[in-house]
Amino acid sequence: MRVFDGLRPILTMEGRGQLWTRIAHRGEVHQTTPYTAEDRYPELFDLAAKLRPDVRRILSFGCSTGEELVALRRRFPGAEIVGAEINSRSRRIAARRVALDDRAAVISPREISGSFDLIFALAVFQREPHKVVEMEIEDLSAYYPFERFERTVTELTHRLEPDGLMCVFHAHYPVEQTSAATQLEPIADSPWLQPPLFGRDSRRLPRTAARTIFRKRG
Repeated sequence: MRVFDGLRPILTMEGRGQLWTRIAHRGEVHQTTPYTAEDRYPELFDLAAKLRPDVRRILSFGCSTGEELVALRRRFPGAEIVGAEINSRSRRIAARRVALDDRAAVISPREISGSFDLIFALAVFQREPHKVVEMEIEDLSAYYPFERFERTVTELTHRLEPDGLMCVFHAHYPVEQTSAATQLEPIADSPWLQPPLFGRDSRRLPRTAARTIFRKRG
C-alpha cells in the first residue's frame, strides 16, 4: 500500500499534472489539488455582484479547470474575466471551457497584467487543508510558509483598482495578517474565514476572527 501511495501521483494525468506543477513551480505554487466546482460559493459570488455590479475587469486567481469562470460570467455578463492558473493541464481544460466567450481568457500567473476591479482567490492560499486539520499541524513554515501567502496577496493588492474588491476564501492565513492589509478595508457582511488559521510566524493562531472580502481604500 505504501508503494502504491507513492506511485499514485504518476498513475493519472491529473496526478502527473499536480506533480509537475510542484516540481516546475516549487517556489510559487499554493494549493496543489485542482478540485473545483462551477457554483460552489454562490453566496460569495452573489455578494460580490451586489457590492460591485459594474465591474469592468475580473481576475480569478487559481481558476483551476475554469468552472469558476462560468459562474462569474452569469453574474457579470459585461465584464472581462481573466483566469490565472499555474497547473498547465488545468489551464488547457479551462481555456477549452471558455473558448466561446470572447471576453474571457485563461493565462499563467506570470502573464497577469493590468489592474482589476474584482479579484477572487478561492481555496487557493492553502495546502491540503484536510491533512492540516487531521494532523493537527501547529507550524506551517515547512509546509506552506506565510511569506509565500503575503507575497502573492501583496502583488494582487497592487493590481486592485481603488474601491475594488478582493475575495480570499478558504485560506490558511488571514489577509489581516499581511502588510497589504493597511490598504484594505474588510467588508462587514462578508463571510468569516474558517479556522484553523495561522499567523505571520506560520504558527497556529488562537481563535481569530478574519473576513473574506476586502475593499481597496482609495
